[in-house]
Amino acid sequence: MKASSNPTYSRSAIARLSAAHVNDGTVLTLPGIARKSLVLLLLVIVSAAYTWRTAAIQGPDAVLGAALIGLLGGFVLALITMFSPTSAPITAPIYAVLEGVGIGAISYLTNARYHGVPLQAAVATFGVTAVCFGLFATNRIEVSETFAEKVAIGMMGLFVVYLLRLVLNFAGVPMGSLLDAGWLGFGINVLAIGLAISCLFVDFAEIESARREKLSARTEWYFAFSVLVTLIWLYIEILRMLRRFRR
Repeated sequence: MKASSNPTYSRSAIARLSAAHVNDGTVLTLPGIARKSLVLLLLVIVSAAYTWRTAAIQGPDAVLGAALIGLLGGFVLALITMFSPTSAPITAPIYAVLEGVGIGAISYLTNARYHGVPLQAAVATFGVTAVCFGLFATNRIEVSETFAEKVAIGMMGLFVVYLLRLVLNFAGVPMGSLLDAGWLGFGINVLAIGLAISCLFVDFAEIESARREKLSARTEWYFAFSVLVTLIWLYIEILRMLRRFRR
């Protein structure tokens, strides 16, 4: 497989990881990645719960600034981790905490208007992930190079749409709001969920590839980080979709 839809995965990243840890005498394992993924997920949940509790006690305004810093800081750390995957043991936990702060604020504000939606989105996210893993583990889904390349193209197109919507909204152009409303917004949302689910399959395939290549156990943090990136994206998109159904 030469390409991946998840930007945190690439053959160059795997090559850098392999070169950096080729002689340390350890080997990546699936249980090791699972444990580290659980640690990162718990960090997200704990920091999100702290933000939620703070907002509930002091009001949403008390956490909006921290949430913005968390989301922006998480984005910067994600870029650092992507371009320097060997830093994942340090950057991945920090990324999880920062993203948790942002997600906590988003979830609290959503729950205040649409009660119960964040919990439904979380359950749906874990349910979808479990189904995807089950399908992949039983060889019901084949992740070919062509599949990954098509998902990568879809990701690039979706990124352009997100960027365009952001620029138009900042510029006060009505078209920016139209990209997130009506049938057009619904279609983009469905596409994003589909791409996120496809990313999960590619994530699992890349982990299996890394396992076959016997990469160092230290790379487990990087692969756990990449799975977390996909899970957070999937949660946000499902949250957005559930909000549409409650309007």
